[in-house]
Amino acid sequence: MGKPAPLYVLAALLSLLASKVTDAQVPANFLPYGYGDIVNPISDDGSSEAIFLQQPFKYFGRTYNQIYVNNNGHLTFTQPLSAYVPYLNSGLDIIAPLWTDLYNVNGGTISYREDTSSAVLAQVTQAVHQYFPHVPFTATSAFVATWESVPYYSGGGLVTFQVVLVSNGDRSFILINYGDIAETGQVWLAGYNTVDSVNSFTIPAASVPELSSSSNINVNGRWSFHVDGSLNLPANFLPFGDGDVVNPISDDGSSEAIYLQQPFKYFGRTYNQIYVNNNGHLTFTQPLSAYVPYLNAGIDIIAPLWTDLYNVNGGTISYREDTSSAVLAQVTQAVNQYFPNVPFTATSAFVATWDSVPYITGGGVVTFQVVLVSNGDRSFILINYGDIAQTGQVWLAGYDTVDSVNSFTIPAASAPELSYSSNINVNGRWSFRVDGSLNLPANFLPFGDGDVVNPISDDGSSGAIYLQQPFKYFGRTYNQIYVNNNGHLTFTLPLSAYVPYLNSGLDIIAPLWTDLNNRHGGTISYREDTSSAVLAQVTQAVHQYFPHVPFTATSVFVATWDSVPYYSGEGVVTFQVVLVSNDDRSFILNNYGDIAQTGQVWLAGYDTVDSVNSFTIPAASAPELSYSSNINVNGRWSFRVDGSANSCDTCTEYEACQERSGVLGCVCLDGQRPNLEFFDAVESCASSTGSISLSRCQLFESGFSTETLHLNDPSCRGTLEDGRLLFNFDNEDHICGTTLTSNRTHFIYQNAILSNLRSNDQSIISRARWMNITFSCAYPLIQTLSMPMGIRAEGGVISQEVPGQGRYEIHMVPYHDAQFTSPYEGEVEIQVNQQIYVAVEVLGVDESQIATVLDNCWATPVNDIDHDIRWSLIIRECPNPEDGTVEVLQNGNGTTSHFSFRMFTFSGNSDRIFLHCQVHLCLVNNGRCAQSCEVGYRRRRRRSLDFQHSAAVTMGL
Repeated sequence: MGKPAPLYVLAALLSLLASKVTDAQVPANFLPYGYGDIVNPISDDGSSEAIFLQQPFKYFGRTYNQIYVNNNGHLTFTQPLSAYVPYLNSGLDIIAPLWTDLYNVNGGTISYREDTSSAVLAQVTQAVHQYFPHVPFTATSAFVATWESVPYYSGGGLVTFQVVLVSNGDRSFILINYGDIAETGQVWLAGYNTVDSVNSFTIPAASVPELSSSSNINVNGRWSFHVDGSLNLPANFLPFGDGDVVNPISDDGSSEAIYLQQPFKYFGRTYNQIYVNNNGHLTFTQPLSAYVPYLNAGIDIIAPLWTDLYNVNGGTISYREDTSSAVLAQVTQAVNQYFPNVPFTATSAFVATWDSVPYITGGGVVTFQVVLVSNGDRSFILINYGDIAQTGQVWLAGYDTVDSVNSFTIPAASAPELSYSSNINVNGRWSFRVDGSLNLPANFLPFGDGDVVNPISDDGSSGAIYLQQPFKYFGRTYNQIYVNNNGHLTFTLPLSAYVPYLNSGLDIIAPLWTDLNNRHGGTISYREDTSSAVLAQVTQAVHQYFPHVPFTATSVFVATWDSVPYYSGEGVVTFQVVLVSNDDRSFILNNYGDIAQTGQVWLAGYDTVDSVNSFTIPAASAPELSYSSNINVNGRWSFRVDGSANSCDTCTEYEACQERSGVLGCVCLDGQRPNLEFFDAVESCASSTGSISLSRCQLFESGFSTETLHLNDPSCRGTLEDGRLLFNFDNEDHICGTTLTSNRTHFIYQNAILSNLRSNDQSIISRARWMNITFSCAYPLIQTLSMPMGIRAEGGVISQEVPGQGRYEIHMVPYHDAQFTSPYEGEVEIQVNQQIYVAVEVLGVDESQIATVLDNCWATPVNDIDHDIRWSLIIRECPNPEDGTVEVLQNGNGTTSHFSFRMFTFSGNSDRIFLHCQVHLCLVNNGRCAQSCEVGYRRRRRRSLDFQHSAAVTMGL
């Protein structure tokens, strides 16, 4: 095959470790393996022999009596496959739990068996019933193939995964189970494909380790698929097919007008008819053939998956209006579950289903369903997603209205993500209330009745609201609060700012800080609630999210933004912030309803006067707020904000809240502990500024509190950003004890992270751990740059960045005049014997401490610094005594040096010359930087420098 055989020092050890499987090693989602399994040959890119199945396996309409287990992480039916680079459209029926270049020569075990034991059959039957409750099924065979601790070909880690083929002759299912999967730079793919690629699915994981925690059936590390090719009814779907009306087979076609028995109310408009359009959307007033989705279409539209679909090549699009008691009971229960504060009993359900409909470009099929649920007064949408193949086509999922005031786009990064995303914590289901009445999400506290409403005013605010129960916020206690229209609360004064920014110098709580405009609709309201029912509700929530904190609420302040439009008119937002407190402790609950997409700048989180306590919710887009969470409740974030210790408010998705030595904090999840010795330190240097950040969870696990760490100046403490403790300094008003020194090669800014060694007791000794991490930003002192002379004037720049060091730039610019006000530009000619003025300037260093010194400047007839024909202009900081036209006008007195000379050419060579200068940087506080060139002045003898970094910069004249 031509691949080089890699060397692995631990090959024998890996093989030994992988040779035995105990019950304790089997991941919870795996079927037992090892004992009684047949082991694949140890061979690079090898495979099993043909394995003859006792129970034939039906795969998308084709029935197979044999199978191959290929070492590189895939199963095939008709032939072995040695391919180690995965590719779609392989022309084979293939099941690929993890197709990549694996190398069992260096360890691990690949094994298989066909299992018909009653225990295993009962286990897989139960799993199929759980994942596909509408499919009657009893397993008669389970084929189990397991890759245990098999290394990547490139080295760098091991993978453990398993694929189970479950069947009974008529129906077939796949279970793919993932254990520990190491990161890799190799190409990889997980999913399945068919001979014609009509049935194809790729698991949408951003990195290979994500397979261990991803799922399409809400079981971490497990994916399940119905693959016999018969009707695959996902658990979240309503029944379809029997009794449905089928749409015409037509590219970009539509149903006829469908007259509704129960009119459907859609954001204040009531419709008696509907159209089911083949390209994945519903309209009310006319059919729509558009296959390229776009917002602001000027019509009321519901688009479960708007893209170019092609039922000419297969699949079925069907619909019905259902008033059967069974279906009405099912959708009523769903609405009651997702909107528990809305009394509702369904009287009609309109169900439209796209079953296995191909994309027009080929490459896969999609299955999804939209259900319109209503009772005349209230209306809801349920959007259900089954298998959604990946596509390069443009697509959109959500809804829009005539005026786009009510608009929502499901924020999935890829079409397959629809199958396991949700806004109501049910994989593959999204639910919306669309009648236009008050929509109270399940995570909201009641609002409206008895609330005080904010003034209708662009960038306005409430008056000062005096609190019955003072609110403690990171050590400061407030008796008043302001509800600002642009999505934030402040304590000392109203704030009209509509562009969010951290370090505002205020204590601020910002559930969604952006430019909102209640003049165009919506309501902003608030109240302080001390009713027993609400206090009991928030007390229970705090106990759930902070189980180690004893707490009983005595006051609740509730502020709600209900259907308030963005200033840009892109849609509306609904969210709520709840301040929960008693005399000692304070908490925030941020509740998010429907949040429309926006191009406006926005921010969600909180900040303090000194920004020591600051947190930004890490959502990639505003709509993600509706289903993100830090306490596993979609659309809700909760924080403890009184400033007391033992809080896990800001733990990120890579951390978990745990107790260590009686203290609660954020610990690292597995795989999140790189560079343990230095707490995963990341340093950045630029100009006279520097920063370093440490892993907060590694610090906590090592016994260091973030509050006790500081720079040389104890007042310079770190700030928490996305799970990292960030320290920074500059050379202006935030020096923080930074020292500036130089050696023979560099000038260096240096600081250190120290721990506060003060003890809380009176002991004269301490065995507490302490910290001293020194970090520095070093900049090379010597640079060489070149300027070719010709007929074209350009700016010459050298931008030097040394790994682990700082960065600065040197410019060489020619000028017409001695005042250096008129640089050469464009097409020019410089006459021989014409005086030319040259400036050499260093950018990105501190002018008060650094000076630029011209050491040597010379010219060559070609663009080669080391050319043997050269004419010196400046020698050891002074003019060449053999060229009386050279003047050093300024040198070592700042970050810019100046010199001049009269233009010349090299005899018998080109009429161009190329100019080069060697410069060094000097610390001003060390004394005079440049020596005097006066006659009779005794020159200093310099020590040689060990480091000289040269680089050329081209600039014509």
